[in-house]
Amino acid sequence: MERMSLEASARTEIGKNAVKKVRQAGLVPAVLYGRGRAPVALAVDRRALLGALRTEAGRNVLIDLRVKRNGEEATDTVMISEIQHDPIRREVLHVDLRQISLTEKIEARVPIQLTGVPEGIASGEGVLEQHLRALVVRCLPTAIPEQLTVDVAHLRVGGSLHVRDLPPHEGIEIVSPPEEVIAAVVMPKVEEVAAPAEAAAPAEPEVIGREPAAAEGEAKAESGARADAKAPKVEAKPAKSDKADAKPAKPEKKE
Repeated sequence: MERMSLEASARTEIGKNAVKKVRQAGLVPAVLYGRGRAPVALAVDRRALLGALRTEAGRNVLIDLRVKRNGEEATDTVMISEIQHDPIRREVLHVDLRQISLTEKIEARVPIQLTGVPEGIASGEGVLEQHLRALVVRCLPTAIPEQLTVDVAHLRVGGSLHVRDLPPHEGIEIVSPPEEVIAAVVMPKVEEVAAPAEAAAPAEPEVIGREPAAAEGEAKAESGARADAKAPKVEAKPAKSDKADAKPAKPEKKE
């Protein structure tokens, strides 16, 4: 297992403003969690930290941390337990370190590297799918492998490789659930091509509101009503008699 040296200084001030000043100085805020002791706020050099993360061991790198505090320097063996990144710029914002013992087993995540060409792919029928990218193992810090190589050459179409199928590794205990699938060879998915839709008849314009017939009838009725309203009303006059008053006829004289 690869080891690196890293210097850190204790932080006496905490809070947002103090953390901002630390980052402006080119340092990364950190917290060291010890074995049975209170956490210690630290500041580590950004470039040195990134250099440790770029090693083959990655986050599992062993770090000899030299901490300067109150004019004294102490060295602890630590590992990175958590890293916080900026979601946009991906810069390291904070790191948690934990003190370890080289004589006690710990748990760590180890990347999986697939090797070999599966039979199902060599025959030109299937495709390989990797479902698991890392395994959780328990071992001594000095025995943590950089990666676990898994052979998938025997996989045929429909075949899969589970955690329980892995051969034993000396000094390493696999903690990941045995039923988890690491890789599988499956048939490629065939996308269904939709049949071209039949030419649809042109849709008639939609009439919003009243039905056409009803609207037309109502329009005529309204037009007639307006015409009747404009026509002048003619009052009927009583007819004149030929003579206003009829005189009584004179009696006929007798001789």
